[in-house]
Amino acid sequence: MGLIENQKYFFEKYKIDEQDFEKYCLDWSKYIEIYNEYISEIPNLETVATFISEILRKNPEIHTVKSRIKYPDHLIEKIIRKTIKGKKSDSSYEINVSNYKSEITDLIGIRALHLYKYQAADIDKTIRQNWNLHEKATIYHRLGDMTSEQHIEEEKFQFLVHDAGYRSWHYVIKSQMTKVNYLAEIQVRTIFEEGWSEIDHQLRYPYDLDNEILNEQLLILNRLSGGADELVNSILHTKMTIYQQNEEKEFRDEKIQELLNEISSLSEDGKLTDEDKKSLEEKIKQLEVKKIKVNYSNLFNNRSVEYHFKRRIFPSDF
Repeated sequence: MGLIENQKYFFEKYKIDEQDFEKYCLDWSKYIEIYNEYISEIPNLETVATFISEILRKNPEIHTVKSRIKYPDHLIEKIIRKTIKGKKSDSSYEINVSNYKSEITDLIGIRALHLYKYQAADIDKTIRQNWNLHEKATIYHRLGDMTSEQHIEEEKFQFLVHDAGYRSWHYVIKSQMTKVNYLAEIQVRTIFEEGWSEIDHQLRYPYDLDNEILNEQLLILNRLSGGADELVNSILHTKMTIYQQNEEKEFRDEKIQELLNEISSLSEDGKLTDEDKKSLEEKIKQLEVKKIKVNYSNLFNNRSVEYHFKRRIFPSDF
């Protein structure tokens, strides 16, 4: 059973306030009961996690799917903290062996990682098509992010600004493979945000949340990861623009060649009038001018994106 056998060591490791535990008359034996029941439930949770993950992996917009089952000690720690917090406003609040699976909604944790920010909307459709939501989905974002309510169907989400700069789309879904209904948390975020989140979680959470030095450094890293996402979007846009520009160039070149062939053919047959020649040459000139304008326009747009990116990463108060 590990640490759960020793209440004192458990409290020391997870920095649980023993005075609060006693103040709200919490019963350690109830947590041992939850622990033992949860251990027996883990194989079922793993099966559900695998089932959810396999469905998500079918979406080509998702780069990587990761899953985990909550570690038993961490479950007990979370239940104790949540119970103490709940009893401060409602003395009857309780988490027990009968209701912990509905009170703790992340026993199953799934992460769906994607490369480009726009892909989150398509992943959202996959989630809603396959599962019912236990609660309204949440979009966590940093104050000042480009992600805003006006670009997303507002009634489907609640938007929360995260103090630490955390960015992610969160869902709590209901999954029912048998008669038993399981809750699972799905987090959808970019690979860059996943990297920052993993580092933040490992270095700061949950015992160094108030460390100013760590907070400042991780905030800088957060800005860099957010800027990296914007740069990735810019690179994607550039690639799409180049592809579109090449297609347009091929089309214009074909049209120009057709007009040149027409001039040549009419000249050989002696049917080319001065008026026809002037008209055809004017069309060729217009196509050439249009090609030059497109090139300069794209160059200007790319420089604007680059300038915005630099301003985003290195603001004056950085």
